[in-house]
Amino acid sequence: MKTEFWAFIAINHREILKFTRQRSRLITDLSRPVIWLLFVGFGISTMVTIKGGSYMQFVFPGILVMTVLYRSIFSSISIIWDREFGVLKEILVSPISRKTFVLAKITSGGIISTIQAIVILAFAPFLGIQITVNVFILTVLSLFLIASSVTAFGIVIASRMTSFEGFNAIINLIVQPMFFISGALYPIKGFPIFLKIPAYINPVTYSVNLLRYIFFHNKKISFFTPGTSILLDLSFIFFFLVLMVVLSDYFFEREDN
Repeated sequence: MKTEFWAFIAINHREILKFTRQRSRLITDLSRPVIWLLFVGFGISTMVTIKGGSYMQFVFPGILVMTVLYRSIFSSISIIWDREFGVLKEILVSPISRKTFVLAKITSGGIISTIQAIVILAFAPFLGIQITVNVFILTVLSLFLIASSVTAFGIVIASRMTSFEGFNAIINLIVQPMFFISGALYPIKGFPIFLKIPAYINPVTYSVNLLRYIFFHNKKISFFTPGTSILLDLSFIFFFLVLMVVLSDYFFEREDN
């Protein structure tokens, strides 16, 4: 048990240390949401009027989810690197269980993504969003839950991939539609039925709605997705996390040594 615990800590430390040494990657990851917030957010806000609030307030939770979405999904690419250079083989033949390895990858991805999202959260007061201590704590916990579930999803995909090119192609094909139909940039109530169906089974939709509830639940602003609640949001995200953890563990239990 003690061996598993220290192995869990060591893998987390390795992933976080590896990320902090890649400064160009850190800058790139942080610049993406800032660019979307400044250019897309301010650009669309000149054309859109929202009752009781501003478009920048509407889009900000979506930008936070974008931050953890892209960072979390691409953190799982380290599995392909580890497989390519033989590190994964050494880990899989070591005495630690594969469950420990998978959980450590998920938590490290969740931690890194959440820290990056906290940096973007610093823009909230400038947009008229009040961040109290309770709101901050709930936001951080929610971001970590979202980031962990997306990291687990990325691990499921990475566990079946053998090339970086293939992984990037699949991820871009999946992640961008997930973000655009989530209601992060515009309300989904106006979607045609063929877009509403995938939107309502999209975990990113419930992630965006969860953060909007945390930020604006005490205000009469029509920011929320019809027919959803915070309990449904949390339940859906947690179910998605559990499902992805089970699938990632299933694939790694069958990984060839």
